[in-house]
Amino acid sequence: MRNTLPVFRKLTSFDFAARIRLNAAMQANRLKIIWEKFRVGNFWRRKSVRLAAALFCALLLAVTVKPVGNSVHRTALNLESPWQPLHPLTAGKNTGEVFGFAPYWAFNQMGGIDFSTLTTLAYFGVPVSPTGDLDTYDQGYITFQSPQATDLFRRAHENGTSVVLTLTQMNNANITALLDDPDAQNNAINQAVSEVQSRGIDGINVDMEYDGDPGPEYRDKFTNFVANLDSAMHQANPHAKVTVSVYADSVKDPKIYDIARLWSVSDGIFMMAYDFATAGSDTAMPTSPLYGYKEGTYWYDVSTAVDDFLTKMPANKLILGIPWYGYNYLVYQPGVDVPTYNSWWAGPVSQTYAAFQENVATDRPDIIATDQGWDNLGEVGWKAYYSTESGAWRMIFLEDSRSLSLKYDFAKAKHLAGVGIWALGFDGAQGKELWQVLKDKFGSKLADHSVVTKAIAERGSYE
Repeated sequence: MRNTLPVFRKLTSFDFAARIRLNAAMQANRLKIIWEKFRVGNFWRRKSVRLAAALFCALLLAVTVKPVGNSVHRTALNLESPWQPLHPLTAGKNTGEVFGFAPYWAFNQMGGIDFSTLTTLAYFGVPVSPTGDLDTYDQGYITFQSPQATDLFRRAHENGTSVVLTLTQMNNANITALLDDPDAQNNAINQAVSEVQSRGIDGINVDMEYDGDPGPEYRDKFTNFVANLDSAMHQANPHAKVTVSVYADSVKDPKIYDIARLWSVSDGIFMMAYDFATAGSDTAMPTSPLYGYKEGTYWYDVSTAVDDFLTKMPANKLILGIPWYGYNYLVYQPGVDVPTYNSWWAGPVSQTYAAFQENVATDRPDIIATDQGWDNLGEVGWKAYYSTESGAWRMIFLEDSRSLSLKYDFAKAKHLAGVGIWALGFDGAQGKELWQVLKDKFGSKLADHSVVTKAIAERGSYE
């Protein structure tokens, strides 16, 4: 059910001033009641009590009517109810990022999102063509313009969660063609900014994944593209967010990502700290091992990648993306770093947290044995089962509350900007533990009131 809190689509200067006066009057009345209760009591004769009461009232008045900044959106005005203070106390509120991607193909599974924790919802995604046109025939764009997306974006805004559009391109030739053509880049920037503005959302994430190393020339071109996009987006909306998704090994193997420059021309870097293992891996290993590289077990790991990034950029602009999925392998015998294999009837598959819980954790008649364990270096657990249907053992490393707790503690210890999720909807009906550990580690978010007041349009500019 959609949140029914009112959305204030436009707040005039008169309305804003009137709301301030109304709230100030209500707070003054509260203070008067408190004052009278203290005054008529016998204990009022005590000087220490009178002094404490005066200090308390002064403090209450200060935190309820003092604006936080010069602009309307920085006054922390609670627009959801006139009976709330202008500046609610924010002790214990999370001011860091909890950044979640919402892929269009998982839209039917978005009901479990905890908007009290999620700070940014990144719609995924809309492809950019080599000519810079947004692909309006792609299902990603069609879903972006759908009533279903409108409803999700409104739920996000009503709960103070920002919404950004992810621009995607996964083809090497298309990426280099775009970067070689300044007119195509300008076209992409203009269409993307227009789309964001007309839809009523709050920014852009760039996810262009180049496989290989095209050389420093293309790193410069990609950085300049992001810089120009960032400038145009912030000119249209000074409060917008522009982030860039990059591979976890982008310092070790830069490809098109110049991390030392990208962080300075954007609002943040989203490290895709997953796919350290892939479906084609020769051994069964976690898709996101926290440690193991220095010990020689894994080719790379999350902790080393983060340390490498922090030699190129500040911690407060780095978002640590974490997988809510794993790879389900065929193995001869389950365990850590054991050989994988393929057969003509079965092979490795990517499996979400929800899919594993639903398909494997039930009493399936074809499962005749199970096993599980913990990777002391990767700091993640694994589960295995022998299926008569496949005639073999299958196993998967999958994040849970224990492994996520360790990764979130690591991100906090490194003072990172926050953490991210690939992807929303992968949690499923039994995924409450994934949200609970986020709340346990980071608390409820400090809602962004600048987005609470923004209306989501039914459709964008393009048909």
